[in-house]
Amino acid sequence: MQNTVTKMITVTMISTAMFIISGCTVRLTEASFIAHDKAPVAFNTEFTQALQQAMPNNAITPLSLEASDHAKLNGFFIDNPNSNTTLVFYQGNGMKIQPHCLADLTALSALNTDILVMDRRGIGASEGKPKIQNIISDAQQQLDYLQQHFQPEKIILHGYSLGSFIAADLAKNNQIDALVLHGSATNADDWVDEKTPWYMAPFMTLEIPQDFRNIDNKQVVAQSYSGPLLVIAGENDDEVPPALSEKLFAASKSANKQFIMVPKVGHQGMLEDVTTMQQYQAFITAL
Repeated sequence: MQNTVTKMITVTMISTAMFIISGCTVRLTEASFIAHDKAPVAFNTEFTQALQQAMPNNAITPLSLEASDHAKLNGFFIDNPNSNTTLVFYQGNGMKIQPHCLADLTALSALNTDILVMDRRGIGASEGKPKIQNIISDAQQQLDYLQQHFQPEKIILHGYSLGSFIAADLAKNNQIDALVLHGSATNADDWVDEKTPWYMAPFMTLEIPQDFRNIDNKQVVAQSYSGPLLVIAGENDDEVPPALSEKLFAASKSANKQFIMVPKVGHQGMLEDVTTMQQYQAFITAL
């Protein structure tokens, strides 16, 4: 999710001081919110080598898929020779595999599963113009490809920050074995409410596109998905307040759900906590 809304609210606060009597409206658009690059940048040899060095027992295969509009989407399949379980990792807003994901992928590789990770369209090594609907469509295509070509026995969808909305949306209509929501909000409205200072609320209106409102993690776990659920939150997360993760956990109707509050950690670095990864491993082992 990053800090796009935070920046918008900060600018609005300054502007509001000039015309506080009349109030103001901020319009959140897909173009302003969803991070995108001017052009794709291919993975370099040094990064691929760093991945291989971080997980020497795994086979790392570059993947290139063509979306329905012919945009090329690129990523990696990380094959653990001792696993028939695949963890699909959906990154946060603006989070590119190269250079941002080495630490998280290294941490996740310790879970001893296969890993599928793709740069979403419009960022990193992938082409295309990102919108909510085509990001979801791309993710569904990638999940279908995984099932057809690798045929895993179990599938875990792990969504971080904005990526949690992709993972949860896919969990509604696909047979999966576990859902992991990491640094996640309930929905766009709750997130904006948490990020807006109380003293600004009477003077500011934030218009949110309907496509943002249609992806609702709280609604998914409360009404559509009842399988194993792991929620991971950072105690000091200022980007996505942990109260929203707690609401997600409370709303879930799953009989097998676990909540991890990572102490003294913000929006980044949760997977670097040893105790968290031990609990994550236990969660997977019990599936």
